[in-house]
Amino acid sequence: MIPLHIMLGKAVRVVASDIVYRGILIEVSEDAVELRGEGQWITISTDRISSITIDEG
Repeated sequence: MIPLHIMLGKAVRVVASDIVYRGILIEVSEDAVELRGEGQWITISTDRISSITIDEG
């Protein structure tokens, strides 16, 4: 498993409440994860997140 601080600034895939989000990982805190999506910012509550991985495609 890759540490989250290594993923900052990289394209990631976040699964939260059975929804897949893709974007550039901008910030990780105790409360939320923030992604820069295509044309929008995405903020996801950490208690909803199942996984965060590097987006391979």
